[in-house]
Amino acid sequence: MSTNSYSIVMAAILLGVACKKSSSPLTPEEEKNKPVAVQAATARADSLMQAAEVFSGTAEASRLGQSFPASDFTPTGFYLPPNVTLKVNVEQVSGAKLPVLLVGTYSRYTNKWNPQEVQLKSGENTITDPLGGLLYLRFTASAPGGSMAKVRFVSGQKPVPFYRLGKTTHADWLEALRVMTDVPDVQLVSNRTIIVASRANALAYQTEDQDALLRLADRVINIEDSISGLDGSSPSENVNVHKYLMTETDNADYYMVATWYRTAYYQNTLAAVLTLNGLGKDGWGPWHELGHMHQQGAWTWGALGEVTVNIYSLAVERKLGITPSRLKRDNAWPKVDAYFAKSDAERNFNSNSADVWVRLCMFHQLWMAYGDAFYHKLHKAARQEKPSLSGDAAEMSWFMLKACEISGNDLTFFFRKWGLPVEESVYTAIAALQLPAPATEPSTLREN
Repeated sequence: MSTNSYSIVMAAILLGVACKKSSSPLTPEEEKNKPVAVQAATARADSLMQAAEVFSGTAEASRLGQSFPASDFTPTGFYLPPNVTLKVNVEQVSGAKLPVLLVGTYSRYTNKWNPQEVQLKSGENTITDPLGGLLYLRFTASAPGGSMAKVRFVSGQKPVPFYRLGKTTHADWLEALRVMTDVPDVQLVSNRTIIVASRANALAYQTEDQDALLRLADRVINIEDSISGLDGSSPSENVNVHKYLMTETDNADYYMVATWYRTAYYQNTLAAVLTLNGLGKDGWGPWHELGHMHQQGAWTWGALGEVTVNIYSLAVERKLGITPSRLKRDNAWPKVDAYFAKSDAERNFNSNSADVWVRLCMFHQLWMAYGDAFYHKLHKAARQEKPSLSGDAAEMSWFMLKACEISGNDLTFFFRKWGLPVEESVYTAIAALQLPAPATEPSTLREN
């Protein structure tokens, strides 16, 4: 099929990319009764896109105090086969900058871990790639200057099954999967999420409710934003302008992984991404990887990379009504008691004497004592203060003092009980705050 025959339009704005609208030539009755083969058109992308410059992923990560930038690119719904010539026409609408074309999906394939980046120019662009891949537009800057451009995909590209929340129907999706057999990957896009999967896995889970799945993915991200205090109360408290990529990967070295611009899931774990149970009741893995995208560097010292990430997982678990918590299901609390039974010299929070689940219990006790508001205020403090911290000692000190200020309590006993290895000067600084001891010592709290 020729891509020029597709009169489909991408909806609204996808990370700053607005798409041209077209009206249906059908009457309401004809629209209602149109055959499935015609409906499948809404599962394909338009060849004309209008792109507007937005903040880069790294700029947003800096604003939010996060360690990893989110996915600062827009899916086009097209695939470039290996060694095929792609022609793209670009028109400058305003400003002086033009977008970058990405060929390939971050972490999708072992032999192409990062996409090829091609700076587009005004007029005709001719592009080839030896491995090919899905196509994306990146149009970002640390300080956007209002540049806009129109990008038209002329030839060489192939449309992929392209599910858009609120636009594509389940029947559209099934027909697209049936008809479009000459592309290896598919895309599903929502307000907050870009999901990339192999066509084989999309077929394996084709009976799922894709709208419900994408709404659930968005809800998970929104919950993690919420525990992060991103309430829109000021520009610094707005959610990330970018979506989050959740891609299948063929790299067997990674079960699930998160890093710059993406989260990735090994190909035999795709039930976690493409099914409601996988993202919902059994969704700890995706919640965890998306949690990595929310972690703040100011209080994620060396021992906490796989610990504070699960503050976000626990928040999702609570909001989805899953009980008891994983900490209780996995019998973490008896391990806390065994840790507390050690001598003062043996209790070192950052050592192997406390595993990642035991360490997580310390952060959960702070939630049990002070609620969601504690983490709202902690994240906001990191965003607003942007502390310049170097090394574990400085990050521990900042966290401990901030925890006392936020809670309104002197948490000296709590932190000594947990064995945080800091200089005595940190406790002197806590004492100088002249705060009362908590009415209930948080280290005594356990889940019922």
